[in-house]
Amino acid sequence: MSTSDATRLAAVLTDAPPRSRRTVWRRFRRHRVALLGLGILLFFGFGAVFAPWIAVHDPNYGDLYNVKAPPSTEHWLGTDAGGRDLFARILFAGRVSLSVGLVAASISAVIGTIIGLVSGYAGGWVDNLLQRFTELVMTFPTFFAILILVSIVGPSVFNIMFVIGTLGWTGKARLVRGQVLSLREMDYVTAERAIGASARRILFVAILPGVIPYVAVASTLTIAGAILTEASLSFLGIGVQIPTATWGNMMSAAQGIFVLSEMPWVWIPPGLAIGLTVVAINFLGDGLRDALDPRSVSD
Repeated sequence: MSTSDATRLAAVLTDAPPRSRRTVWRRFRRHRVALLGLGILLFFGFGAVFAPWIAVHDPNYGDLYNVKAPPSTEHWLGTDAGGRDLFARILFAGRVSLSVGLVAASISAVIGTIIGLVSGYAGGWVDNLLQRFTELVMTFPTFFAILILVSIVGPSVFNIMFVIGTLGWTGKARLVRGQVLSLREMDYVTAERAIGASARRILFVAILPGVIPYVAVASTLTIAGAILTEASLSFLGIGVQIPTATWGNMMSAAQGIFVLSEMPWVWIPPGLAIGLTVVAINFLGDGLRDALDPRSVSD
């Protein structure tokens, strides 16, 4: 290879337009709804992290003298049927519900990204095999599959994280595969092949950075979905079990008409926490999508 050829290849290898962090933040900052979502998530995240210092009462302690008590100066959000302080349980429940969303989304992102990378880059029979397997998993009714698996392995926090994560990767795999099919034909990837780069280097150095923004945006939706799934499982009684608090099992107390009509302090706070968190994550995902979109006009 001549010196001039090497120079041209080096220029091509740097062709992939770098996304400046400052530019991404500037685009994201203009998305006011996304900033609102980020603020809501920081609010709940702060409460979850510092719950032991913010909560006045032990979330699992039952005050038998204040069972089903309405909000008061002693119990800011009232108490449940076991006399447990609902404000403390909301804070500690945030730890579990947010952790389920983050861990499940991380598991699904890793599985989906690896399968999508290999499928899109290898092509041929490998691509066909992985795509048929992906389609097979997609044919399962996801929620019912989760119900069955959780019933088999047991309703612990870690089992729910694992089951939701291992069944939620199919969309990301197809997304990543589509991006890889496009990126592998780019000039800088072709240049990597020309200089003899290994498949591992091409996948993880040249192609992977180009798909990470799409995975990040898709993962925000997975986090929201995982939180809702955990809440649904706990509401049905096969999720995380009491006394461990999650927003879902706190909502399970609202299955009776008396609680719905006469004790709104029992179900409105966890319901608001779930709703606000899911909406905030969706707002954040919209902002990230716009900020990371390479077709956006740079300032």
